Amino acid sequence: MARTHAIPACSVLVLTHRFALFVMSCCPRSSPSSSGNCSDAPRTARAPRIEHACRAALHDASNGVPNAWHDLLYDRLRDQAVPAFIDDNAITPAASVWTGSRLWVQAFRSANLQAGDRIVIAMPPSAAFVQVLVAALWQRLTIVLAPPSASPELVHQLDARAFIHPDADTPHAWVPDGCAGPLAPPETLRSATTPCTPEVRFLLRTSGTTANAHWYALSDTNVLSVLASHLPYFKLKHSRVLSVLPWSHAFGLVLDLLPALLSGAEIIRDPEGGRSAASLLELRDAWGATHLSAVPLTIRRLLNHDSGQSFLTQLAGGIVGGAPISAPLADALSQTALRVGYGQTEASPGIALGDPGVWAPNYLGRPLGCTVRISDDGELLFQGQNACIGQWTEDGLHRLDPERWAATGDCAERRNDGLYFQGRTDSAFKLTNGRMVHAGPIEARIKEAIDDVHDAFVWSPDGTRLAVAFCWGDAPHTQRPTNEAIRPHLGTLRRRLDTVLFLAPSDWPQTPKGAVDRVALRQRLADLVSSHSSSVTS
Repeated sequence: MARTHAIPACSVLVLTHRFALFVMSCCPRSSPSSSGNCSDAPRTARAPRIEHACRAALHDASNGVPNAWHDLLYDRLRDQAVPAFIDDNAITPAASVWTGSRLWVQAFRSANLQAGDRIVIAMPPSAAFVQVLVAALWQRLTIVLAPPSASPELVHQLDARAFIHPDADTPHAWVPDGCAGPLAPPETLRSATTPCTPEVRFLLRTSGTTANAHWYALSDTNVLSVLASHLPYFKLKHSRVLSVLPWSHAFGLVLDLLPALLSGAEIIRDPEGGRSAASLLELRDAWGATHLSAVPLTIRRLLNHDSGQSFLTQLAGGIVGGAPISAPLADALSQTALRVGYGQTEASPGIALGDPGVWAPNYLGRPLGCTVRISDDGELLFQGQNACIGQWTEDGLHRLDPERWAATGDCAERRNDGLYFQGRTDSAFKLTNGRMVHAGPIEARIKEAIDDVHDAFVWSPDGTRLAVAFCWGDAPHTQRPTNEAIRPHLGTLRRRLDTVLFLAPSDWPQTPKGAVDRVALRQRLADLVSSHSSSVTS
């Protein structure tokens, strides 16, 4: 039986699993979008009311209205059945989320928290998490989102006043009582040493997979601008969203949770966070799913399951982003209604979006909601309302020029109206003769030109010779490229190619998103390369 939550003065939906499926089946479902070719802009359907509401909220935020979220949250949660949250067989309707959020609003007011006071929310993705999030938005607090594993010391790092965690043991903490508000008030709130930040709605941490992680400050305008530009293409009305992304990260918060929440979707939370294909398929069978957004690593896990391709093909929509797309993955996704998405935390995180079923190796989509350009050295820059307003440093909030051209750290090139990833700017290295080798663009050319390669990595074992490592699968009837087939893609460096390695996907170090972990891979390859070998296969 589906569990309920003891929320004072609130009627909580209590359904058996079978009856829940009956109720959900009464809602019309989105039909899968068909694949197609690129057009001048992503295809859109007639905008429902939520998209107009997001644009109105963006207008309010841009013009200094104190709280642009009030109407959005009130209209979509109070006395509503959907959005509904399904987690561990517990079904929590919107009305219950609203009532629980009012308990947190009362708690924040009783503690005399003011607009711009920073609080750290380190809770598992759940209906209880959403209650706290809604209350913090309502009160205009600066919301620091962190994973449940976060240390209470984070309140000192970000000069926050309180910590919210299911098992917190600190005098500055609230402990949630499930969906029934907080158990008790903190013994005391921490005294901040830097000014409050009412213009900052979220402090979100970058993944830190390509460089040292940073905390970026997003305003209401930042987040609402991405919702306003992206929601028309998501088709989330009457949808059932299988949610696997962490809600403490920009991708999961702005492009997964908030669109589903504001569109009145049924949100089915995967307790494994996309790490188990079997878990995703079980949830699909139990509750149904029309949409899924994920990183490439999750998609690859599904494709390795017997039923994974069929599941992906049946989806009506979703975004795949967070890491470059390989040729084999692009081929598989071309048979689905999923679309590529590209962005970064500091872009709130929307920069580009593709059409359903339109895929190619390293494809990033077309610019959406902002202006982009490629610098003289090949780096992708963006400008717009999505650009974060600052970065948190040890000295507090460092504000950034809202009109700036923001650097992404990614190399890219434009082809027609689309953007294609060409590697990271920090992937370059020097040879002993002083020549700079820009590994990213070389790797991108190799991956696009050679079939069946999952990933490629270019480096120099000794500062003189070049080596290329391939992440190579076990697909039948595939022939590994020879050194001579690789040399043309190295340009004037072709004569320096000495070593080619082939690693199985299980031996290819990856970040949680599915991108190559360059530091770990470089260390692994150093053990495999002999100074006298001309070609090694592993």
